[in-house]
Amino acid sequence: MNKTCTALSLLSSLLFSASTLAQDCNRECLTSHLNTYLDAVAAHEPAKGNLWAGFRQTENSVVIPEGQGAWENVTGLGSIQRRYLDPVQGQAGYYGTVKMGEEEAVVAIRVKVQWDQVTEAEWFISRKSDVGVNGTGNTPFDIETLRATLPEQRVVPQGERMQREALQAVVNTYFDGITSHNGLIVKGHPGCSRYENGFPTFNSPMREGMDIGNEGKTDCRTQADFGVAIVAIRDFYVIDEESQTVMVSAVFRREAGEERRRNHFTEVFHLDTGKIRDIHAAFYYAPEDRPVPNWPPYDGLFPLPAAYR
Repeated sequence: MNKTCTALSLLSSLLFSASTLAQDCNRECLTSHLNTYLDAVAAHEPAKGNLWAGFRQTENSVVIPEGQGAWENVTGLGSIQRRYLDPVQGQAGYYGTVKMGEEEAVVAIRVKVQWDQVTEAEWFISRKSDVGVNGTGNTPFDIETLRATLPEQRVVPQGERMQREALQAVVNTYFDGITSHNGLIVKGHPGCSRYENGFPTFNSPMREGMDIGNEGKTDCRTQADFGVAIVAIRDFYVIDEESQTVMVSAVFRREAGEERRRNHFTEVFHLDTGKIRDIHAAFYYAPEDRPVPNWPPYDGLFPLPAAYR
């Protein structure tokens, strides 16, 4: 009995310490670390990023040594910049664009802060020339539309905010709607919008008999034939209660026999009055031999069974 009590007490202490550590960095602290890190990347100088000794970074699930990848290719932040903050988890998110020479790429970035240093960075990078869902053609991409549709940073009045658990639950209804092929599950406003790398994927004619209350047009609640068996590995890495914004990464795992590649993405959800207002994604189509997302505890998803590419 004493041993059990001691073990429980120790576990409680460890959980309390971990929770306290994650919340030691408030919104101002997270903003400072995120900006320091982004400036260091743009300057090609990892030494200025305040990186932890065990710092780890991936770009489209590939581990990148300090000084390579984005550290070499990014020449500045782009014309579209949004920052979202989650002091509870000690994580910050950047969604928008970065400059890569003459090109502007759409990115979503997750940055983790612990011990007053940046310990992790996860990049989702999409370029106009990236391959499409079948490994050929081009990926959906429209920076001008992204610029015109991405909401400005905001502070939602305290009395109009949902708690973080509710924000996550509402966003999960979107993924449940995809896997169950039932838009009635999705808690979204009629006419809610959805953009993939800025490219609109809504407002097309609904098939007869499938309208769920948007005057015969598709919206974020209605799903096309994605060939998705499950929306897996949902990582709600930023739940920004102040702006009522959620950044979540996940993987579309395809149905058996599907030729379309897995889609690894971050989606940014803006919510109003308990429902989804708009969704903006940054994503890439992962080659068959790539371990996705390549972050614990899911770093072992390789090689993949042929039926679940």
